[in-house]
Amino acid sequence: MPFAPPEVVFEFLRRMHDNMLPLATQIQFDKQHPLHRNVIALYGSILELTGAIILLVENKMITGVPVMLRSILEAYVDLHNLIETPRYGYAMDLGHIKEWLKILHEAKSGKNEYLEAISKAPFLDSTIADWTKKKRTLEQKGYQALKIEQKFQRAGMEKEYRSQYNSLCCDAHNNLRALIERHIELNKEGFEVVYYKAYTLEDSQVNVGINAELLVRASQELHSFLNSSAAQEVAAFRAEFDKLRGEA
Repeated sequence: MPFAPPEVVFEFLRRMHDNMLPLATQIQFDKQHPLHRNVIALYGSILELTGAIILLVENKMITGVPVMLRSILEAYVDLHNLIETPRYGYAMDLGHIKEWLKILHEAKSGKNEYLEAISKAPFLDSTIADWTKKKRTLEQKGYQALKIEQKFQRAGMEKEYRSQYNSLCCDAHNNLRALIERHIELNKEGFEVVYYKAYTLEDSQVNVGINAELLVRASQELHSFLNSSAAQEVAAFRAEFDKLRGEA
């Protein structure tokens, strides 16, 4: 993605993260408004996961970088969709309820020792009934829990879904493609299996660039959406990164 040297792009990511964190804490928003709450929380996840990626790259532990970046990309898609179409929040609510109902029904079966505490909770049946009613109400209004591909489609990011996201999922799921890249090195005898390869900054260049782009976009959209006074500072980072990418 970036045309600038990898160390320059990485330094940009670190600096933007360090600048965006205090700016985010100054944003004024309506704590009673679910839309505001969810957008702020999604942005918080993008910032924190970016911080994790920075630490991983600094310590040459880049096997974890794509796994973190996948979550950042998913969070950005949700943030973008939520800002563009506030009703998208109902789809998020429905997804939240459906996943909890899976856990609650599994607990109620009494067959899963990992959910023993929940299975004995006195409010289990009433909670299942209440959430089932909420789920039915949302579905009757036409809302549905979206699959990840549908989320990317809503965001106009189908190409990203079929390229970047595919690659990141292979890492997250330990697909053979990822295992070969991580642990197989060719040699005169054929190959050897290695752990903790001697990574360089160039090895994480693409993912660091994607992370930087997502952080820039998310920051722009958040600060614009909430009419932040820091919009100009964010715009300066946008302009700087465009230059690093050779687009300005």
